[in-house]
Amino acid sequence: MLINIVAVGSPRDRHVQAMAEDYIGRIRRYTRITLTMIRQEPILPGRGPDGLRREASRFVVLMKGSYNVVLDREGEMMGSESFAKFLNKRILDGTKVVNIIIGGPMGIDVSIKKSADKVLSLSAMTFPHELAVVIVAEQVYRAFAIMHGLPYHK
Repeated sequence: MLINIVAVGSPRDRHVQAMAEDYIGRIRRYTRITLTMIRQEPILPGRGPDGLRREASRFVVLMKGSYNVVLDREGEMMGSESFAKFLNKRILDGTKVVNIIIGGPMGIDVSIKKSADKVLSLSAMTFPHELAVVIVAEQVYRAFAIMHGLPYHK
């Protein structure tokens, strides 16, 4: 299975980027993983919906033929053990690609949420999208640690 973390914009902070790369490197011991960054639309007053639609068109191309998980604060809350079971089920079902989609500073277009196979929430709080990439990568690594009985998850 390939896990593709798809996020809007590139991390500007090299420390945040290094953290994400560290977890991605750890995950590669267990499965294929990629980090795909799509271009962020400029944030212009009164033009938010137009920018979200343009970003959505970039997501749609990647979503075809994949199992798509969209992160949204109104999505389902899931603990680490449940997330591990969720990913394990995707593996057992023979899912080829799981996209984990993270919106940018403007959020994510409603059309992407509606077309997702699953909408999850990291928290009721809002996080910067570059930090969300690190959190997702860490949780994916934690899920594989749980699946393999590693002491990482206590």
